[in-house]
Amino acid sequence: MAKPEKLLITGCRGQLGRDLISILSQEYDVTGIDLNDADICDRTAILSAIERIRPDVVLHTAAYTDVDGCESEEDRAMAVNAVGTRNVALACKEVSARMVYYSTDYVFDGSNDKPYTEADKTNPQTVYGKSKLAGEEAVLTELEDAVIMRIAWVYGQHGKNFVRTMLKLGREQLRATQRGEIAEPLNIVDDQLGNPTWTVDVVRQTAAIMESDIRGVVHATSEGEVSWFGLAKAVFEITDQSVLMRPCTTADYPLPAPRPQRSSLENAHLKRLGLNLMRPYSTALQEFLKQGEVP
Repeated sequence: MAKPEKLLITGCRGQLGRDLISILSQEYDVTGIDLNDADICDRTAILSAIERIRPDVVLHTAAYTDVDGCESEEDRAMAVNAVGTRNVALACKEVSARMVYYSTDYVFDGSNDKPYTEADKTNPQTVYGKSKLAGEEAVLTELEDAVIMRIAWVYGQHGKNFVRTMLKLGREQLRATQRGEIAEPLNIVDDQLGNPTWTVDVVRQTAAIMESDIRGVVHATSEGEVSWFGLAKAVFEITDQSVLMRPCTTADYPLPAPRPQRSSLENAHLKRLGLNLMRPYSTALQEFLKQGEVP
């Protein structure tokens, strides 16, 4: 397949969107749009934007990603993640653009005793998961050569994510100790397993996929699984911070949306094709944390 030249990134102000733009713009003609530019829920607006730009590939990151918020705003979740995604797919069809849609591990119920492959049956237990799966189905229905990239436990330099939150809470605990206060341990869930995945690795994998003829569903997460507690421990070890932590269970930390107990993904399709660029999560995490201060 010929290397694409012009890319359009939806959700360009999100944590993945920002890294897609900053990295891919070094090799491609990249345009980013966000809600202020064109609302994906407005079919006419998104069609107009895509017809104006006429990209070779649309990287669709725009989504309603507040997992707990989706539980109380089901209509909004479905409007953005399902209907909005279908609008983008239809616009791609109009201009013969390829589409890459970023989905999630939440399309599974988390009951597997091993990491999920692309062949495993989906069974989302949350509104968020159901809305993202509906988006997948819309894309695959409307476009023949689209790619669904399921990613999970994503962290990066921008936006709200677990790794940045741990660094913030660790610093706050350290300052409290320095003030002579009694520091409360951080309670971190230790009975959920997943694949922490750096946005930069997702971008690199995206580029490889764009330049191939792969289509359909692919899993693209870092290699290896860990619990949230194990991930927090790794963050503090790499950054040489002595932080008090206490493992807890999912039941100890109830949230509106149920969390999958084991939502680890296996990049089986990419591996079969020799296209898997995703590194061990520990390698990527160390590089991320060693590159400098993470705000």
